[in-house]
Amino acid sequence: MNKKEKKKIISEHIDLAKGRFKDDEVDTLYDLTTNQQKYSGQSKSVKNKFTSWSSDGKYTREEETTYTLKGDDDGVRIEENYKYHDDDGQREEHDTVHNTGRDIINLLKTIFDD
Repeated sequence: MNKKEKKKIISEHIDLAKGRFKDDEVDTLYDLTTNQQKYSGQSKSVKNKFTSWSSDGKYTREEETTYTLKGDDDGVRIEENYKYHDDDGQREEHDTVHNTGRDIINLLKTIFDD
């Protein structure tokens, strides 16, 4: 199967956003698309703790970002959940969905490649 045919199949599940992709990137996205059950649900968490200064003084922050691969009727995507907790009691949480081909490729390279 050639690159053009693979991109057509990928575009049914992932927004390629007119991006330019290398052959290996197309192969990766094609694999994710055609083997959704194999990858869906895989996740990785990244934790970080640091001390810094603000106008209120010194604080320590613990943060955690969890990336989860999803594949279903809504397409293939990576869902990101970020949350932090400061030692002064401040906390926040938000979610981001990465559903373009370029976002997915970049996150796979930086987060899931060990």
